[in-house]
Amino acid sequence: MTTQITSQLSEPDFESYRENGYFIAEGALTLSEIDDIRNDAVSICRGTYGPVPGIEEPEPGETDDQIIAKYICIHHPQKKSGVIAKYLAHPAIVGPLTSVIGPNVKCTQSMLFIKASGKPGQAWHQDENFLATRDRSLTAAWIALDDATTENGCIWVIPGSHKSGILWPTRETTDDRFDCADEAVGFPYGDDDAIPVEVSTGSIVFFNGYLLHRSLPNRAPNGYRRALVNHYMSAESLYPNSFEFPVERADNRDIIMVVGVDPYAYKGIENRMKTQVRPERMGGCKWIE
Repeated sequence: MTTQITSQLSEPDFESYRENGYFIAEGALTLSEIDDIRNDAVSICRGTYGPVPGIEEPEPGETDDQIIAKYICIHHPQKKSGVIAKYLAHPAIVGPLTSVIGPNVKCTQSMLFIKASGKPGQAWHQDENFLATRDRSLTAAWIALDDATTENGCIWVIPGSHKSGILWPTRETTDDRFDCADEAVGFPYGDDDAIPVEVSTGSIVFFNGYLLHRSLPNRAPNGYRRALVNHYMSAESLYPNSFEFPVERADNRDIIMVVGVDPYAYKGIENRMKTQVRPERMGGCKWIE
């Protein structure tokens, strides 16, 4: 079942997405909805929904804060959590997606970032390098579960860096400010071209899969910079995802339709990817199923 289309983008927001590669929907989710997601993050980290690779058995007496602070990010939480799964097709997300992608949209994955004080960020990268669309339809919906600031590690973007349609080469990062994910290199921009995207709790940052972006470590004395990040693409796009599957595997069908019609419905839906913890440091990202 897919959700109904509600409000689409205003002209200024659409223009920002086209020119800059991103736009911000302030206060798109209520504080009650944010608490819903935060509480579910605790449930995943406590093992309430069953074992997750990388999740440790809680020690007796450990508080919720002590438990979730161990983990920087959990991939595919929607596989375990019905609460998170329902937010994949939230009306505040689906409306804008139909404006920038089209009437038929599928979700490929979600990521639950916790990023407690002292945890690393992620180096410059383009999401399209990890989630191939072929048609440049990949769009992220980055939901702020806390106020995101330069102190606690908000995302930074290079406005307009998506427009060339170039996927820059990647390599393993050696910078200990960042987690294990590869970094983009060779692009004709510097840090001076970047701007911070500071947003309040409940806001959603939508950004293009070719947009160069990164985050720095959480340097706040305490607390988190939590975010639920969902990735979407056109349902018309094949999803080779050769990062996890052989190149000859033309279309990864481990997807969730969120609105419209699935032209490849005859292929069925797979359940291949598993919920797992993202390692913090370089050399640790294995991206297993």
